[in-house]
Amino acid sequence: LLAQQPGTIKVPVRLVSVPTLVVSPDGKYIPGLTADKFRLTDNGRPRNFTLDTEDVPVSAAVVVQVDQDVREFLPFLSKVGALLDNSLAAASGEDALITYNDEIVVAKPFGKGEMQTAMEKLKPAGHDAHMIDAGLRAVDLLKERSGRGSRVLLFIGEPKENGSFGKIDELAAQAERENVQVYVLALPLLGKSFVSDSFHLEGLGSQWWKGGYRASMDLTRAVPALRRASQASAGTDPFSFLAVATGGLQLHFRKQKQLEDAIIAMGDALRSRYFLSFTPYAVDDSFHTISVQVDVPGTTVYARPGYRTQNEKALP
Repeated sequence: LLAQQPGTIKVPVRLVSVPTLVVSPDGKYIPGLTADKFRLTDNGRPRNFTLDTEDVPVSAAVVVQVDQDVREFLPFLSKVGALLDNSLAAASGEDALITYNDEIVVAKPFGKGEMQTAMEKLKPAGHDAHMIDAGLRAVDLLKERSGRGSRVLLFIGEPKENGSFGKIDELAAQAERENVQVYVLALPLLGKSFVSDSFHLEGLGSQWWKGGYRASMDLTRAVPALRRASQASAGTDPFSFLAVATGGLQLHFRKQKQLEDAIIAMGDALRSRYFLSFTPYAVDDSFHTISVQVDVPGTTVYARPGYRTQNEKALP
């Protein structure tokens, strides 16, 4: 008899989504570019890709720290639920709310309830900040969202982790694999100085959630700053590590108006992204570097640095 040959489980290869911001030298997002203006490489090899030219709905999982260390900020946060709805999810998207301290709580699932009502119920409790476990729970929720939407995980809290069972590398890998971008509204750590404003908005109008404003020159400074942060230890700044790994953004705030402006600026960034997607060359369980370039002189391009695939698994 012939020896039985081991079989293989074919792991489906998902499309790799590459949300990309293109910023002019004076800090404006550049709209209306066509696919022929972009060049994308995967591990240095040119890749064919698809450019989605239609509005992409956003599924945003908002993850908020609620331990005693952030008690002075929770009254500010409780007022911005409607703004999160209008600016991040906007007309065609959806959002969920997860809170974290010693426990992880899904305070508002996707498709149920109102964000403003859920945010108004935020109360400080506990002393640990299980940020990584909350992020993993958010990725699990986002994995369940189907269709052509964009997946965003928005952290609101201090750049610290205390007590999670999961690891930061695990969260980054899960987010990369599921095409989840991590955005951050960062609070200063207890006892440390506040960070100065990063964004300034101009031209706000009655249709602000549709992009009736622009970010200032500070946006162009945020991009290289985030890239430099990729060299930092994940343990010293987990938010920067996650934002860089997934091509997201991080902003700081210390006052109510700055919080509101930061949410609006993030909404503007979400709606200004180009969506490039492609099928990987190979499924080899390694990290692939991505490079996106645009044939427009003087622009800054901001995209995720890479992705991971899963290898075929042999059956015994």
